[in-house]
Amino acid sequence: MKNQYVNRLQEGDRINDYFVAARKDLRSKQDGGKFLGMVLKDKTGDIGGVLWNNAAEAAKLFEVGDVVGIRGVVCVYQGRLQIRIEQVFALNESDYSISDLVNKPENLGDIANNFEGLIQGLSNPFCKAVCLSFWNDESFREAFVQAMAGKKWHHEYVGGLIHHCYEMARIAEVMCELYPELDRDVLIAAIFLHDVGKVYEMTHGLAADYTTEGKLLGHLQIGCTMVQRKIDAIPDFPDKLRLELLHCILSHHGELVNGSPVTPRTIEAIVLHHIDNLDAQTAAFSRIIRETREKGQEWSEYLPLIDRVIWTK
Repeated sequence: MKNQYVNRLQEGDRINDYFVAARKDLRSKQDGGKFLGMVLKDKTGDIGGVLWNNAAEAAKLFEVGDVVGIRGVVCVYQGRLQIRIEQVFALNESDYSISDLVNKPENLGDIANNFEGLIQGLSNPFCKAVCLSFWNDESFREAFVQAMAGKKWHHEYVGGLIHHCYEMARIAEVMCELYPELDRDVLIAAIFLHDVGKVYEMTHGLAADYTTEGKLLGHLQIGCTMVQRKIDAIPDFPDKLRLELLHCILSHHGELVNGSPVTPRTIEAIVLHHIDNLDAQTAAFSRIIRETREKGQEWSEYLPLIDRVIWTK
């Protein structure tokens, strides 16, 4: 039974528990020896760790994504908590509970059913056809429903991708009421399709990581290729709609500096970009505020990704 969770760790705590090895880096010390840097994860968050002794031998005992036993002590390094690891060892499946390590929405089945209802309710037959060509593929649907939306920042848990898409769709419904010039079917279809490439961009096991395809191509390109193939198999698919959907996928990061090869140039594309970012950032802030409050703190740790701290009020 797991007793020590990341979000409750404090400086000086003695650690004797299990975590997912989300990352391992064998690095050189100034004296020519090796040390092992790690990221350890459970359902409440992640924490860095360093093993200074017998690092090369220890690194051979496990792979990224394995569940490992950790003994050590929590310390502070550069203002952040870190585990000074004394011992690391691989565990058998009978030695741990997955529920301690993986966080996912309790209502994931309801989310998936509601999202399917949105797809089934599309009135444009071609938008509906391309979406159902993915959804009715059982292997893809299972992977999509279980996928994470990201490695760490937002919706970084099993079921996070469909949860993110469903929240985006609910925001989109309001936007369509406020702006009737929006094509609702194009926008809802684009919400489903914009991140389909993430199914293959990352692995979605205990520890998410980028695949070779993901590192070389990224989910925008992967997703565009996937959607184009589905469109090619649908007779008489309108070329204008094809361009609209592919443009939404390619432009949804908003700016060239953020990885999009083109900026949003249709009303559905610009709304998709802002809905995507709004939901992602709100989910991330909500998680950080919750984790910070659980530590009894008013302000979060410094977050390099967004260059700020967050006030929990």
